[in-house]
Amino acid sequence: MMRRNCLLSGIALLMAFNVFSLDVDVPEVESTQTAVIEFINYVGPHTVIESADSIRGIGRNLGTAVARGAARAGEAGRYSVIHAVDPAVLSGFDADILFVGEGAKVDHIDNLRRIIAGFLEAAYSYSKKDADTLAVFITIYNAIYRGKLDYFASKYKPVVTKELGPNTAGLAIRWDEWAGRSRIVIPLSARAGSGVIGSVDTSPISDKATVESLKKESDDRGIGDRKDLVDIKERSQEEEKAAIAAEKERIAKEEKAIAEEKAKTEAAKAGAGSKEQTEQKAQSQDDGKAAQKEPTDLAGTSSEQKAEKGSQQEASMAVSDKAKEEEKAIAEKEARLEEDKAKLDEREKALEAKDKEIAADRADIAKDQKEAIRDEIADQAAKEAAGSMLFELLDPNLPFSRLSLVDLKTGASIRKSQVNTIRANTAQDTGTAIIAIAGQTGGVGGAVRLVSIAKNDYRNVVYSNEDVFADSPLWKYGNAIYAVIKKGNDWIIGRYDSPKLELKAGSAPISRFSFLSQTASGLVAQGPDGGFLVLDPDSLATRSEIKR
Repeated sequence: MMRRNCLLSGIALLMAFNVFSLDVDVPEVESTQTAVIEFINYVGPHTVIESADSIRGIGRNLGTAVARGAARAGEAGRYSVIHAVDPAVLSGFDADILFVGEGAKVDHIDNLRRIIAGFLEAAYSYSKKDADTLAVFITIYNAIYRGKLDYFASKYKPVVTKELGPNTAGLAIRWDEWAGRSRIVIPLSARAGSGVIGSVDTSPISDKATVESLKKESDDRGIGDRKDLVDIKERSQEEEKAAIAAEKERIAKEEKAIAEEKAKTEAAKAGAGSKEQTEQKAQSQDDGKAAQKEPTDLAGTSSEQKAEKGSQQEASMAVSDKAKEEEKAIAEKEARLEEDKAKLDEREKALEAKDKEIAADRADIAKDQKEAIRDEIADQAAKEAAGSMLFELLDPNLPFSRLSLVDLKTGASIRKSQVNTIRANTAQDTGTAIIAIAGQTGGVGGAVRLVSIAKNDYRNVVYSNEDVFADSPLWKYGNAIYAVIKKGNDWIIGRYDSPKLELKAGSAPISRFSFLSQTASGLVAQGPDGGFLVLDPDSLATRSEIKR
């Protein structure tokens, strides 16, 4: 069944939430703000109808290949994917790009979303629910930025943008332009990997333009999907916080190890220097003694001393070179650690920005929920104003009915009463309530009583305490309701207030088939023997009796 998805677009840059954000060309922003997008699906007969699971399987096959490390997977002529990732470039998003080839047969947005969801399930181990939620946002996002190369260049790495063209970037809105002309971009976070909730970066796919479009696409302003996406964001945040804590612990351990290594190197250098100084002092003393000996002995001793001194110098140079190598290695480790600390700082800033993004999402959803409730109340009020209150028979061959507010143009029931044994021919409208005789006796322990049903919602129901003659008419004189009721073995006229149905007075015994007439002398009923009883309207006391 076709669902026409009307997407009225606006746009908000991701400056607050995307650490890689760059400026987007102003004309691009303006054109996106004024864009009106409507997915147009094919609805008609098919020669082959594939199951939803088999369609989802197309995406799962592609995702499985990516999870196993493939950079490219699938059939170029039908469905394929490029895992466009470049760790050497730090600015911009990596992405998975889903290609809808010329031989692809997908012709409904729901099925395209199934393929995307299947891919996310297999590639990153998302649950079915999470994958379905992300697929909704991904398709709308790609439709909004269809063909906007300036936008993609400002957000994504060259490894991604080189695969996009003005006629292929993003998702076409017509089903007959998908095959061969749509490349769906799925932004990835730096942590993307199997089992990582934050693999798909949710900030760009939930920007203002996408959310505004989703509001127009769905009957409930997309509140359900938006809540589900916020839930994904929050779980991703918890995951990232744990990863940051682990990284901090690793860096602290490395800093401690480097400090110990540094101290060890410094101690070795200091020890080598002290030994050299001691040896130099000893050599100086030996040279002084040698100078006092005979020339022949002096010459021989001098040669030995020179050889020994040279050996000591070589050893000292070796120690110095080793120390320099160790110092260089330590400096390289410190430099890498500083880079890691800088990256960690950026991650913490991004984490803080994401928390703000989630808070803003929550506030926006709460606002829309209030407006949705307000609109729903207004719509319901409008429907009810146009509705007609009718007595609806549950069985056309039985006298039992319920109150039903019906739209006579469509036949739709706007509201129904729970009481469904009303005898409609007895009903009296008091303005705020309908009072009638309801119920039936039989083997189910039922009773026949007066019932008062509030007209504003059909929910506030009051029953009388006394049994009522099932075929009795109801009379309304002034603000009082009169009915034939049971008293012991007799039938009498009872007077009730409205709408509480409290019995205020009762008459002498009358015929249960009597009619109650209003005259100048009082209310007149007929007694069991056929005579007329003239009754006081308030107390129902007998004023006079006319024998027959």
